[in-house]
Amino acid sequence: MKSQIILCSGGARSGKSEFAERLALATKGPKAYVATGQAFDEEMVDRIKKHQERRGKIWNNFEVPLHLADEWENISQSADVILIDCLTMFTTNHMMAYGSIRGQEDANRLEQTILSELDTLLDSIQSCEGKTVIFVTNEIGLGIVPDNKLARYFRDIAGRVNRAVASVADKLYLTISGVTIELKSQEVHING
Repeated sequence: MKSQIILCSGGARSGKSEFAERLALATKGPKAYVATGQAFDEEMVDRIKKHQERRGKIWNNFEVPLHLADEWENISQSADVILIDCLTMFTTNHMMAYGSIRGQEDANRLEQTILSELDTLLDSIQSCEGKTVIFVTNEIGLGIVPDNKLARYFRDIAGRVNRAVASVADKLYLTISGVTIELKSQEVHING
């Protein structure tokens, strides 16, 4: 049986991570939780603590802020159901590691680096048998256009990261205000 990729998206505090966790728990097999968040400030310390408390001890836990593709083999050997939370922090971590983004050329180079790593990870997932991999991400492109260049670069890169995963996902869930709907089965295809 080929591996299944699922993307769970939604706004901040929408309930997407809780939904993804319930979905993973309802899926048979050993579980792994891949946390990409880093505690850069007090708010992230609190957010990470709440996520850890909610998860409990039934998961094989991995903290992988960068280089998910490099860690895939180790992660995939530990579980059949793998939750990666979240792609937005993964993108943020790459931006922080990159350093100063002085213009569009730097932003393009950073985006290519992130998408290249993501493509390698997705290829590795698709070459596995019998895994269910659930990605969590923030849908950040629905609001106003940010007033500063760095925030616009982030929004655009995060949007492309989400699109890359959504394009290969078997299912795509969107959570709004705690209500989740499945979107992939309703995708419209236009030929021509």
